[in-house]
Amino acid sequence: RPHYLLYARDRDCYIRADCNLIDSIDIMSEEPPSKQQKTGWEDYSLNCNGLLMKADEGSHFSALVDAPLTKMEGIGSMSEDVLSGLGCETIKDLATYKFFLLARALVVLAGTEEAGKRDVSSAMNIDKAVDKEWEHKSLMEIAKAPLSALEGLTHKANESFKAMHIHTIADLADWKFAKRAEAIVEASKFEHTKTSQERKMEREMQKLN
Repeated sequence: RPHYLLYARDRDCYIRADCNLIDSIDIMSEEPPSKQQKTGWEDYSLNCNGLLMKADEGSHFSALVDAPLTKMEGIGSMSEDVLSGLGCETIKDLATYKFFLLARALVVLAGTEEAGKRDVSSAMNIDKAVDKEWEHKSLMEIAKAPLSALEGLTHKANESFKAMHIHTIADLADWKFAKRAEAIVEASKFEHTKTSQERKMEREMQKLN
């Protein structure tokens, strides 16, 4: 009878078929370097190795956005538990943590403040951000205030921050892990996730439509 060989490629799988009967399946763990698909990023130098765990150094930024916080170097199980108590389970959760964003905004604004020079007609305020006793204070004073000055921050959250040596609003604004998480989320918005070949094929397909 006639002999046929059919090679059907599915990732790294090559299947040999003889008259519709599968004789063998050869799974290849890796292709030779010369046959590996090029991504278009082989010559890039950028990396965030000091930010990520070793196993995640090759990840896309976009793959990290919804990943657990332990993907970041320096966050152990104890820190993870503390952050979970703040409602932060993922990198995106920490990047968008409202009290971090608020603290950073207050500190940035404090850097623009001129002591004793408020316009007499000014109605500017941040009354919804701080407790009553801090509403009339200067931004520079508020930046140095304890975290308890922030409106809505629970006692439990305050204790959690103390465990991480974060005591003032300025400390929270400079929180290393929150800033790094935010950087990952922002960078992910400007990242290609498809290889150069995949993007080329996509462009060619669009021309056909």
